[in-house]
Amino acid sequence: MKQPAPPAMIPFADDSASCTLGGITIENGTDSIAFYGQANLTRDRAGLRTAQDLLAFLQSVVNCLASTPDLPAAIKPPSHKGGKVDNPFM
Repeated sequence: MKQPAPPAMIPFADDSASCTLGGITIENGTDSIAFYGQANLTRDRAGLRTAQDLLAFLQSVVNCLASTPDLPAAIKPPSHKGGKVDNPFM
């Protein structure tokens, strides 16, 4: 069974792209990339393909960061402005 190729996503290119690789969701951002979820890398061809896809994406992130001139030592995490939200069920 052939697994489809993962969607092409350019790291840090936008604030809207996302993809799922082996149960891990990757959300692109211009300042950070979020990873969440869970993946099991099984000892078979499907597990190999998932591991290769994750490795390829992480390598593209490393390449992007390494080629960024004047990369800062650290950036401030995004601030989340909390607020009261009306209950849509009332």
